[in-house]
Amino acid sequence: MMIRIIISAALVMAFFRGPLSAGLQINEFVTDSVHDWVEIVFRSDDRDSMDVSSLYVTMYYGTNEPLASEPVTLYSYDRPETAYDDRFLVVHLTEPGGQDETDGLGDVNGNGCRDVYCNNYTSSLWNSDGVVAIDTDDDPSNGGIIDFAAYSNRDGSMNSSIGSYIDDAANCGQWICETGEDLQGRCIDIGLQGLLPYQGVSRISTADTNSLQDFMVTKYQTPGRENITNISVKKRRLVRSLKKRIAVKFTADVEIPLFVYEQSNLRFRVFTVTGIMVYESPLFESVQPGYFSVHWRNSGRRRRAGAGMYIGLVESTESKRKIAGTETIYLVVVP
Repeated sequence: MMIRIIISAALVMAFFRGPLSAGLQINEFVTDSVHDWVEIVFRSDDRDSMDVSSLYVTMYYGTNEPLASEPVTLYSYDRPETAYDDRFLVVHLTEPGGQDETDGLGDVNGNGCRDVYCNNYTSSLWNSDGVVAIDTDDDPSNGGIIDFAAYSNRDGSMNSSIGSYIDDAANCGQWICETGEDLQGRCIDIGLQGLLPYQGVSRISTADTNSLQDFMVTKYQTPGRENITNISVKKRRLVRSLKKRIAVKFTADVEIPLFVYEQSNLRFRVFTVTGIMVYESPLFESVQPGYFSVHWRNSGRRRRAGAGMYIGLVESTESKRKIAGTETIYLVVVP
């Protein structure tokens, strides 16, 4: 019986080491958010797909569980029939109450990406020394690691549990370091104080070298999208509208997608072409860098805006450097 179990385990690990799992990578993760998450991506030169529901995305410490109980298929290409990018999956490590967005459900919460929710170790990910792995189970020592990343605040004292996980990854060729080396020096440097709430660790190399050279710390969190590691931006610009002209039906609300360059306070107002304000949003305080959306809530109001052209203004302020800016969006309401 024991021989059969060993053979079965070996076959499972051999399968996940095959050409499909070779393209499954850790793409981005955060360590100081309210609920830490890890984004994984499936890459291949061919048009492939892979069900990842039985895999683990974990830091190993404490209790962990598979990604989902129903199929969750990632593709090596973005399919036009879905409203999200099929290559990416965002794994929420400590939110077991969330609804897994499986193949049968799709993007239930409408945030433009697929999410799954796990009941892993309640305090992960540590914002000091830590690891992130895609694995066939939650045991780092049995050779089932598919992809791996180690990070550290490099304070001179490596956590012993994390150090043992790094050794296990090195032994199966998933992280480059030698026995007796300064392990913290072989980890992604997240700074002595750890990551800030708006920062993340992003992959910068699709060719996996199993080393810290594949990653960098960035201030732009992009769950479910390609990573942004460098942006050329005007010195005093705070926000950019991703759509300058938007058509909206008379009975609908409209989403205004933005990209925020620096932590800012935002407000959105809508005016008629003659300058009469017809909508004002709440003040969004301390919006973090990255993708963000504001909405024009036209439906359900006693005096809705009629058909025609409207001017939307996204007003942004950053108090520390005393910077302010305005983005203009042209909104066309149609019957």
